[in-house]
Amino acid sequence: MEKNVPNQISRREALKRAAYLLGGAISAPTVLGVMSGCSPSRASATHFTEAEMKFLGDVAEIIIPTTDTPGAREVGVPKFMDDMIFTIWEEKDRKYFLDNLDSFTKKAERELGKPFVDATPEEQTAFITKEHDAVFGGDVDWDAPRPFIWQMKEMTLAGYFSSEVGMTQVLQYEMVPGYFNGCMTFEEAGGRVWA
Repeated sequence: MEKNVPNQISRREALKRAAYLLGGAISAPTVLGVMSGCSPSRASATHFTEAEMKFLGDVAEIIIPTTDTPGAREVGVPKFMDDMIFTIWEEKDRKYFLDNLDSFTKKAERELGKPFVDATPEEQTAFITKEHDAVFGGDVDWDAPRPFIWQMKEMTLAGYFSSEVGMTQVLQYEMVPGYFNGCMTFEEAGGRVWA
């Protein structure tokens, strides 16, 4: 008689599978990081260099700039990236990101004629907008390997909206909602997406 052995998977594998079920809009490593409890912190970066952290902060701030709410840099998105990439992601995903980061910074320096971090905010924004439009401006190939700007955008959004500012100042947040009302207009619900 065959022994009945339960088909068990690890927590990491369960999180990966959940990430794949989310449809690929956000990559599995990013969803894995957020679902593992990774959120922006105020601690110093431990893996990226100071120059890399400035670069990541400059790009993240272009993606979510400071307005009437704090921008991506202020809520700690670069530190979120440092934590997630070096403590949550698997080696192959980390290597892919770091290779893309290196290629992207070299391309920016070639096209701008100087390091990205030394360019003016207008030059930086124009370069990032051009790169963004090249990826998202037409038909998006969802199955192709994700270019650096895509990875930056998804990690910036994940880091920002998993932060206290993103959840409480940009999205609606109620720790213990009273009840579920599934028949309510968007405006009646407050006009903002829930955290």
